Amino acid sequence: MTLHTPLRGALGVALMTATFAAGAAELPEGTVISAENIDKIKSDTFEGHTIGNLLSERMEWRIRNNGWKLPLAKSKAVPLDAKWTKASQANAGKTKINADTCQVDGWAAGQPFPDIDMKDPQAAEKVVWNWHLGQLSGDVAYVPYFTQVLIDGEKGVHAEPVAEFTRYAMKGRLSGEPVEGDGAERSRQLLYFKAPSDMKGLGTFSIMYDSTKVNDVWAYIPAVRRVRRLSGGAWMDPIGSSDQLQDDLEIFNARPCWYPGYKMLGKRWVLAVANSKTPLWNKNGKDFAEKYPVLENAVPYWNMNHNRFEPREVYVIEATTPSEHPYSKKVLYVDTKYPRIYYGEAYNRKGEFWKFMEFHSYAAQAEDGFTDVRTSGGAIIDFQRNHATVFLVDSPSWKTNIPSVSSKDYSLQTLQAAGR
Repeated sequence: MTLHTPLRGALGVALMTATFAAGAAELPEGTVISAENIDKIKSDTFEGHTIGNLLSERMEWRIRNNGWKLPLAKSKAVPLDAKWTKASQANAGKTKINADTCQVDGWAAGQPFPDIDMKDPQAAEKVVWNWHLGQLSGDVAYVPYFTQVLIDGEKGVHAEPVAEFTRYAMKGRLSGEPVEGDGAERSRQLLYFKAPSDMKGLGTFSIMYDSTKVNDVWAYIPAVRRVRRLSGGAWMDPIGSSDQLQDDLEIFNARPCWYPGYKMLGKRWVLAVANSKTPLWNKNGKDFAEKYPVLENAVPYWNMNHNRFEPREVYVIEATTPSEHPYSKKVLYVDTKYPRIYYGEAYNRKGEFWKFMEFHSYAAQAEDGFTDVRTSGGAIIDFQRNHATVFLVDSPSWKTNIPSVSSKDYSLQTLQAAGR
């Protein structure tokens, strides 16, 4: 008997599908995706997701061409603090983006838009506002020691400045009064370097406003023992000799309204580090492996190859920059369960791929029991100059919601005292 053509075609597709399914495998935890095996395992699955579908175009390019390796780890829920969850849920249906004032009307604390409708034309912008206002970072994030490891893609590490960082929330507070001051300020930020000697004392103090007003930023210059006020566009400027802009701190560090537009490209799954190993930096380490346990000691030296990459569902958002910005756009990969950006892609003014940003995080307990989400490390890789800045934290010394501190402890005078 001869099969009719349509049936023969359908049977062929079925046989091909069955053959594909038979050839695919569910990979075990601990499998490492690399250039050597990606073609072999790309059609295999992990937690039911095809490996090829867990990699963005730029992620796959890095694996194939840049020595990046991704050890697979089983996904694990990130605990969300009860106070934060309650505050976020209270915003449902009550908040609105006010483009004229550069604010979210009705917001008090938590993420302002807990329910994202993918059909909403403002969906992408709302996700970015959730990140800006609703991070699970606590009221005070104090990082006494972190390093910006400067890496040449051929020669390796050539500098390791050590710094201290504090971000103090003035609004959206979940412990004590929700607002400090007159309500004009969103937060205060203090950053200064502790080493090496030629950078010691150099730092910045910033005030971020909850309005159209751009940040006020002051820099302390130890060599002249003077404070210099920076321009209103400092949020787009590089941080020292690193590959980061101020706007690249944890991938996106701008007031959302400073970007003229956002586009929701969709939802998808990617491999990311949401439950990181810690610490990723040992400031007293004697050699590369001891100092940087997450880094691969091989060209190009910036690959964070020894962490745990798990499937995470993300929003993919294209953010269009203002005309004076060095980038033409950023593409952000934002967790759908809570405000966290895992990856960012930056493109130059010609529309060419320029930088890849990768940040790893983990949940921890604050001093007052608040569950916060902290950065363990991150990489900002400039592929056009074959250089990277790897941000690594001394996790044991990080403190959140320190008791007995107030906004008075974080001021321009604090910066001057630290610099001296």
